[in-house]
Order: sequence, then C-alpha cells, then structure tokens
Amino acid sequence: MTVSATKTPADFEAAIQAKHAQQLELIPKEWHIPADKLPPAEQARVIEFTSECGILSAEELAIVTKDAGDLLADLASGKLSCLAVTTAFCKAAAIAHQLTNCLTEIFFTQALARAKELDASFAETGKPSGALFGMPISLKDQFQIKGTECNMGVASWIGQISKENSVLVDILQGAGAILHCRTNISQALMFAESDNYVYGQSTNPFNRKLTPGGSSGGEGATVAMYGSVVGVGTDLGGSVRIPASYNGLYGLRPTLHRLPYAGARNTLLGLEAIASALGPISHSLSGVSAFVKAVVDAKPWFLDPKTPEIPWRQDMANLEHLVDSEGKPRKPVFGVMRWDDYVMPWPPMKRAIDMAVEALKKSGYEVVDFKSPFDAKEAERIVQTVYSSDGGEDLSRTFAPSGEPWHPMMVTASGSPHLTVYESWQLNQEKDEVKTAWLKAWNATSSLTSTGQPIDGLILPPSANVAHMHGKWPRNIIYTSLFNMIDYPGMVIPVHSAVDPKLDPIDKQYKPANDRDAEFQALYAPEYYAGAPITVQLVCRRFREEECIGLTSVIADALKAA
Repeated sequence: MTVSATKTPADFEAAIQAKHAQQLELIPKEWHIPADKLPPAEQARVIEFTSECGILSAEELAIVTKDAGDLLADLASGKLSCLAVTTAFCKAAAIAHQLTNCLTEIFFTQALARAKELDASFAETGKPSGALFGMPISLKDQFQIKGTECNMGVASWIGQISKENSVLVDILQGAGAILHCRTNISQALMFAESDNYVYGQSTNPFNRKLTPGGSSGGEGATVAMYGSVVGVGTDLGGSVRIPASYNGLYGLRPTLHRLPYAGARNTLLGLEAIASALGPISHSLSGVSAFVKAVVDAKPWFLDPKTPEIPWRQDMANLEHLVDSEGKPRKPVFGVMRWDDYVMPWPPMKRAIDMAVEALKKSGYEVVDFKSPFDAKEAERIVQTVYSSDGGEDLSRTFAPSGEPWHPMMVTASGSPHLTVYESWQLNQEKDEVKTAWLKAWNATSSLTSTGQPIDGLILPPSANVAHMHGKWPRNIIYTSLFNMIDYPGMVIPVHSAVDPKLDPIDKQYKPANDRDAEFQALYAPEYYAGAPITVQLVCRRFREEECIGLTSVIADALKAA
C-alpha cells in the first residue's frame, strides 16, 4: 500500500511556528535569552553560550559541567540539593533549545516540583531515593510519560496523550531520576538529521550550519550544551552513536533488548530482522555507566518480555574477568579497523583513530590490525533492504492521516520493493552470513595477539564523516548500522579534538576505491567543517555492555595521558 502525500512541507510551517510558541511559553521568562544577547542567525558556533549568556550563575555552571559520578555523589551526600541541580539543568536545556531547537515537550515545572519532593524525602530520611537520585535526564521523543503528549514528530499524532509510562520511565523515576524534557528527532527516525514537520530542524551547537545528527539529534545538542546529565536515545542504524559522534559525546548502543524498550512509541513496529535499541548519551562515561547499571539493577526482565535476565556484572566493568592461560589478570587487547574497504573516512576521522591507537600503545596496550571480513557494500545493501522490506507501507499508513510528505532524506522510500515472506526469510539468511563471518573473524584474531586470545574490543570510526551540512547527508551509516545487523554493542568515545584545516587537509594523493567513495571524498572541505568534533567507536561482543564500558575507560584514560 502506498499513499501519496497530499501536502507539501510549506503546509506545515504554521504548525511548526505554533509549536515553537507553545514551547517558549513553557520556559520561564527570566530564562529567555535577551534580544541584545541572542547570537545572530549567521553565528555558527554557540557551544560556549551556556556559560556566556549570564542566565546560569557561577554555581550553576559548576553543577552542569560536573562529572556525572561526582554529581551523583554530591546529591547522595546532600552537598547539592535536587532543586539546585534540576534548576541548573533546566536553565541549560532552555538555552540549548533557544539556540538549536533541540527540545520537543518541556516538563520544567513538573521537574522542579519533583526535585522539591525528593529534597523533602532526603531531609526526612537522610538517604537518597534511588541510584539516580536527583539526576536530570532527557528523553528522546519516543518515551511515553502518562498524561503528556508524545507525537514523536509525526503530524498525524499531534494531540495524542500517553495513557501509560514506558517501562524505562517507570524505572528511571523509581531510581530517583528527574525527567525534565524530551528531545527532537528525524521524521519517522529514519535519517541522520533531526528534522520533522511538527518541531522543525535542530542544529549543531558547534556549528549551526551542520546537523547534530539523527535520529536522536535533539539529545546530542541538548547534552552537548549541558542541558541534561544523560540523554536517552534509540539506535536502529546509528541513531545514538551518530549524534554522540557529531557532538563529541559518549554514546552507547547496547546489545538489542539488554535495556527495556517496552512502552516506547516507534515506527516500523514488528520489524525484527534489525530492531532498535535504547542507549544513553553523556558528557561523562560515568553517566553512561550509572544509567546502564541503574536500569539493569531494576530487573527490567520482569517488566519487558524481551529483556534477558542478565544482572549487572561489576567484575566485567572492572575488567577483572580478563585473565591469561594461567588464570592471572591480563591487560585488554584491542583491534583496529581503520576503514571498511568501501568508503574511506575523512582525514579528521582518520586522525581520531590514530590518536586513540597511539595513546593506547603509549600506555602499554596491544593493538592489532583487523580487516572487515564481509564486503561492506553488500552489508549496506542488506541493511537498507531490511529497512524498506515492507515497501514503505508502515510509514505511508502513518503519514496518511495528516498528508505529510516523506522527508527527502529518508533512508526508506514509499516506492521500495515490497518483499514477500519468503524473500524476507532469504534476507535473514544473508544477514546470518554476515554475523557468522564476523564471529569467525573476531575469533581468528587469537592468532594475531600475544595472549593467544581474541581481541577484547575493536576500534573503528563511528562514521566516515563528521557532522554534515543540513540536507547534505552522505548516506553512509554502515560503520554503525553493520553492528545493528550483527548486534554488537558499540560505544562512541570523544577524543577531545575537532576538525582543524591545518591538521586535516584534503589528501590529494588518495585515489578513491570506487564511485561511491569518490562522491563521498568530494564532500570534504576542512574549512567548512572546522571545529566539528571527532570521535572513535568501540565495539565488543554481544551482551558485554559492562566490558564495553570498562574498555572505554581504558581508552579514555589513555587519551588523557597522551
């Protein structure tokens, strides 16, 4: 079934402006950026504005920039009140939104009221209420909160009020977290920008000419500007890791179903060949770790029928499980895949890999080269075919009531072939061939390491490009979507550097590997992307989220020491 759009993007401009007006009304007047301090539209970089605009006090700036682990400790000890922390992060989120259009639903009033309740409980008992006591957390516009609108950026869903909480919302609130806002997404969650016909386009605070990514790009921009301690995104093809990379943050896509997705809104419901996983984005690795541990410790397998009963394994997070043939502790060993033999990463992303590998070697860790065991072009074909296997019927049905058109950057299309059940089964077999090839290749690295054991984690780019220009998406997500298909957990790790035209010039000696690669390389212009963050990606074996966090700590420490 294919339904033609009856409206154009221009037909939704008034609705977007009305929604923006509603959002501003929910931001206290004293948190509005004065007209004489508002950066002009042509000013690209606004990442420092949170600390420059004067809306946050020095004490509040110290709060929002504090390491997540330290912040939780200060809240648990009573050194900081929930109200003070929540106020600071609500202010920062308000600033971020006014500059990047990153928010959707705003719950500042409810969040401040909840903070007061938690402070009263602490005053009475002397104890924090949960592992995430007082932590402000933002949610991608999928996670339902009872009694609030959750339209997910779909015009035909405007006005729909959630009747129940998502399982994750119940868990976070039970752990003492404070939910203060939801964030912007791409239409139908199906491209690497955050733009839709309800809320409009979000921008990247490092350069507003660039996108913060998608589909969890609102989270990327909000967290980048210190609008929340942890932002919760979802990842079907890179939608946590791409925004984390584009905004220079930590971002974890866990193994499918390790964290509970039940009760969240979504498109493409019923698609099982490749499915979406939720994951955290944060400035701090401690924020990612605290979030995952708290959610797993809540025993989500009793609340979500798809979540496996795997308790939190602290020994794995501490890497205490890594032993040699004699049972003695050993250092982790890493692999590095510099590119996929299909699309070469841009010079700054290659430099990020070099920085991570050199830092690890300098710190005494072994790093071995790893080559992709499966043709990346074929893997990309399988992924894209899976996404579009219904011939666009699900999204056509979703958009039909409002007549909203398909966004031009959507990875799926209304005219895609509608696969038969048998054809879908064959596609699943092709997917399994990729999974088998990767498992064998990973195990075979035991012949390359000094330990005689396979690598513990693999370092590679999260994307071949940095944050891209609005509307100019190179459409290369196989560096992330491959691991959705084979279901390996992946973490984006900031290297605390950015595109520098002097360090990252165009490699005029490079000869593209194919036409797609040539088109991709032609998009790189170092002067235009100057200042855009660069990162690396770490992937690990399935259901080893704790190990992924522990190995990330090793890489982060090595980068700091370099």
